[in-house]
Amino acid sequence: MLKSPPTMSSLTILSLLLGASSAFAQTNDNRTQASSKGVLEEVIVTAQHREQSMQDAAVAIQAYDQEALMQSGMESAQDLGKLSPSLGISAGGGPLTSFFIRGVGALTVNPLTDSAVAQNVDGIYLGRSSGAAGQALYDLERVELMKGPQGTLYGRNATGGVVNYIPQKPVLGENSGYLQGEFGNYSKVGVQGAANISLAETAAIRLSGNKLERDGYSDDGSNDQDSYSVRAQLLVEPNENLSVRFAADYSEINGMGNGGDLVGTYNNTPGSLAEFIPSGLPIGSGPTAAGANAIRTGVLHTPSFAFFKPIDTSELYQDISFTGYMAEINYQTDAGTLTFIPAYRESEQDYQFSGPGFAPAKTLEENNQTSFELRFATDLDGPLNGIIGAFYIDEEISTSGVFAQNYTSPIQNYDNGGDSWAIFGQGTFDVTDTFRLNAGVRYTEDSKYARGISDTFVTFCGGAPAGPNFLTPPRSFANGCASGAIPAHAITSDRDEFIADLVARGEIAPGSTADDGVFPLLAPGGISPNLAVIVNVGDGFLESELDYSEVTYRVGVEWDWGPSNLLYAGFETGYRAGGVDLSVVSPTYDPEYIDAFTIGSKNRFLENTLQVNAELFYWKYDGQQVTYFTTLEGASAFPIANADATIQGIDVDFIWAATDNTTISGNFQFSDAEYNKLQLISDPGRGRFGCASSGVNAGLESFDCSGNSLLYNPDFGADLSVNHVIDFENSDLSLTANASYRDERQTNFLFLKETVSDAYTTFNLDATLSLDDARWEISAFVRNLTDERVSANTNVSNRGLSYAIYSPPKTYGVRLRANF
Repeated sequence: MLKSPPTMSSLTILSLLLGASSAFAQTNDNRTQASSKGVLEEVIVTAQHREQSMQDAAVAIQAYDQEALMQSGMESAQDLGKLSPSLGISAGGGPLTSFFIRGVGALTVNPLTDSAVAQNVDGIYLGRSSGAAGQALYDLERVELMKGPQGTLYGRNATGGVVNYIPQKPVLGENSGYLQGEFGNYSKVGVQGAANISLAETAAIRLSGNKLERDGYSDDGSNDQDSYSVRAQLLVEPNENLSVRFAADYSEINGMGNGGDLVGTYNNTPGSLAEFIPSGLPIGSGPTAAGANAIRTGVLHTPSFAFFKPIDTSELYQDISFTGYMAEINYQTDAGTLTFIPAYRESEQDYQFSGPGFAPAKTLEENNQTSFELRFATDLDGPLNGIIGAFYIDEEISTSGVFAQNYTSPIQNYDNGGDSWAIFGQGTFDVTDTFRLNAGVRYTEDSKYARGISDTFVTFCGGAPAGPNFLTPPRSFANGCASGAIPAHAITSDRDEFIADLVARGEIAPGSTADDGVFPLLAPGGISPNLAVIVNVGDGFLESELDYSEVTYRVGVEWDWGPSNLLYAGFETGYRAGGVDLSVVSPTYDPEYIDAFTIGSKNRFLENTLQVNAELFYWKYDGQQVTYFTTLEGASAFPIANADATIQGIDVDFIWAATDNTTISGNFQFSDAEYNKLQLISDPGRGRFGCASSGVNAGLESFDCSGNSLLYNPDFGADLSVNHVIDFENSDLSLTANASYRDERQTNFLFLKETVSDAYTTFNLDATLSLDDARWEISAFVRNLTDERVSANTNVSNRGLSYAIYSPPKTYGVRLRANF
């Protein structure tokens, strides 16, 4: 997707469009935005670590309450990409989830890579992006989406922005709650509820839970949902100055999990690697469909010279749990509020998922994190107010995984983690009653480590390789490899168990160990001895450590040009720490940085019935950590490159209470985001990129992918929503219609034509009937009315098998809710 370079004239036009009627803050929650009298209500957010009206927050932010999330069909945080043109999400195998905001993000394929969009659950930073899979969207006060780097208040790994999940808190002196059931096609059954219980005048608890089961969207049962979550909170306020809240949560995810469709195969002849042959299989057939296996088993794996094996549904599963404990202690003084938040989170993950060439892939992972945040928010009578604080996090992760490919088994067993600490401060100075200056700074130190064993067991038919080019061993079919009897590898991430299985099957010599390196096959289906071998071409034991430190900051100005009108401009920097990897070639990789310029305003007009908001942004993205798939030394590899990009555009939204009963809202984003510099590598003749080759140097071929669009960032996206309430004598009927459009988006760093997700438009309808004096309501809904399905995630193996995970089909159902 090559595009013309940005020009200053485009920025000038966008500046003129901004005008005096633009604003940063955005919301898609129509029903709570307008009161019964048609006047827009205030939305309170805590994105800047203090309660404030979203219209007073000088940051780019959208907020969605629980009802807005339900109407959009959100089942978990992996679905949030439907909410905004700015937000793109790639949900891969198991809990693997990658977040992008305006193209700023990372494909987080393992726990060695950090997300570039920070996620916070109840104020607790999630160190691993896989935590998104455990965030069931129930009993929430709201979800906040902050766009652009948040390097001052949120620190590292918030290069693209922040997503905050904020649960409903206990309420003192109140006994209340709700119970809700949702039933739909694909045998969907969802039940959630909460109870707020007053224990005394100074104490209350809130218990909430969610259970969701749904058949798979794919014919083979994949892309299903089987999960449950519980949350418990205790709030104690012994006096007017002190507030203490304890919270614990647990989530569990089972079922088959995500599965892609085999959409086609690419040519494996050097020079023609981008030639694509569509599979002809329907969307939703699934990775284990008979047609997919028929194509798969006709693809030759090299250097084993054997055909890939079929995949069975019994081989796909996920058994994943997330647990968290936290406390929030607030102490108010005359000068401000002191807040202390200690927290501990852990997860246990056991899952196998399909993918192009995987047989399938298997991962066992345990991780835990301990964090502390201390901050003081002032509340002074003078012109200066702000916040100061300190933050610390420690992570420990243990992973055992294999991206099994039948005859190639990259096995990694490693421990990684590290710690990070920071101090920060941000303040606002009132120059006059209508003009303010704000500034902030943060200092961060990061330490990371990784140590473990990297094995890659590869079967060579025709003898051990004579040189580094493993794809063409010196002897092949002429020596019997065409028999097709090469034994497939066991799907295990235990290196000793891997060898023991081959010994038990009589494939290699008794007494073999994983450290032997070369394992001649004893009798591979009639092939003469020693003509086929398994070779461990992995790097063995590896260990790497690194330390980084960085100062990030922001400066800005704010001007109230009217009673409900704010114009402001800002500059903020962001930083994502470098990292460590289990690779001899690149044991560490560099940090990334972003500089973001923003001009905006926010306004209320027509006696508080019209809100018009917009943001003009210009970002310089330096050193983006690009994790991509390629072939190196004859095997599949996930190296990390550093890229430079420019991102610019305008983001506009409006909310109009047209009548007492009708609210119309919408938002759109124009974006021009492309790489100024991006170089990717592969073995010579094996790079399947939609980019021009720059030639071969030192045994590696380079590809210049500059000029391509950033991933998951449409040039144009828009949402429009209309809500109309019909008043009957004893009831209300609320009708909501939503339309969303997204331009085409690139989904893979291969930059192939087939990895581009098509432009699409979707429609959602929701009708809710509630009685005036009753505490129950019933809703009927249809989501994705026209059954529009586009690729949300694409992957291509080094042997050309291409998979795509598609957006959900049309769904419909009813929802019942009782409040008490």
